[in-house]
Amino acid sequence: TLSSLGTSLAVASTLVHVGGVLTRILLPAGTSSLPLTSILTVAGATTFPSFFSSLSASGTALGVLFMQMFFAASGAAGSIALVFRKAPSLFLFSALQIAIHFCCLMGFGRYGLKLKANELYLASNANVGGPTTAAAMAQAKNWDDLIVPAILIGLMGYSTATGLSLGLSTVLKRMVTV
Repeated sequence: TLSSLGTSLAVASTLVHVGGVLTRILLPAGTSSLPLTSILTVAGATTFPSFFSSLSASGTALGVLFMQMFFAASGAAGSIALVFRKAPSLFLFSALQIAIHFCCLMGFGRYGLKLKANELYLASNANVGGPTTAAAMAQAKNWDDLIVPAILIGLMGYSTATGLSLGLSTVLKRMVTV
């Protein structure tokens, strides 16, 4: 409904705004608000699951719309041929990294922990491509009950990895200036 779409937009906008305000208050200038916004989103969905579940249909519709715009914008600027010409070693390094990640994930997850293959595929996608591609994959495969978990795992990865990398960058900058 129109009311549900409005509520979804309002909740998302509020989370982004609060994440930005908290970032300006708590973190050094120039720090991205993405980690705190992601933490707030995951915390909200975990703390108030029934409220966020009620926004699932409208949130999914908005999410699909914005994902398509994201894919179009990011795909328009990309060129695999250019990567092959300018930086073939980067392409090979990335392919090797993803292959090792996938083999380890499937080995430990499928054979060690006995997890379902579709859940592991989504976990891999969320780790490599982020929440947008994982949600798109879950929706394309009609794994409707895995869309929200795929988004949450991708956001959790963003929030932890971004936070760690921002902290590490501060340490590395200090090492260079010393």
